[in-house]
Amino acid sequence: MLPGALAAQAIAPLPLRGGEVVVDVRATKVNDFDTRAGVAAARFSGSDLANVTGFFEVRVADMRTGIGLRDRHLRGAMNADSFPVVRFDLIGVDAQGATGDSIPVALQGRLTLHGVTRVIRVPATVVRRPASIEVIVSRYPLDMREYGITPPTRFLGAIRVHPDVHVNARLLFGN
Repeated sequence: MLPGALAAQAIAPLPLRGGEVVVDVRATKVNDFDTRAGVAAARFSGSDLANVTGFFEVRVADMRTGIGLRDRHLRGAMNADSFPVVRFDLIGVDAQGATGDSIPVALQGRLTLHGVTRVIRVPATVVRRPASIEVIVSRYPLDMREYGITPPTRFLGAIRVHPDVHVNARLLFGN
């Protein structure tokens, strides 16, 4: 149940104004790095926050680390030609109580990555403003092996990427 007036506010289908997904990656022998991609598509709607459904997608080919060779290795490890999109389908929202215009929530949904779909629960914050809604996910842990991705290695294993990464996302909807 949502607190006060927030429970009664409909979540109209607002257009995506912007969004980015950032994945923090740890690696041995080289600096840790992140990969970034803009949100390619997203749509959410519902009668109120507790009943919102929708999705967002990121194209693997859009993921960038800032180093071209590393980007190619990333796309290879993720089999971008066979699995070009990472998709999150929202199936439920559990709100935990508002603080001003911010609502801590748990997003329940299906994450499809590398052809594997898993039901996950992601802590997030929803910020509601008069003309926009922002959804923020901070440091969601993900083990790439659970999605059939072998962590990349180079130089006979001397350089390797850790299988555990952290996903951060920010989506902004509004007119």
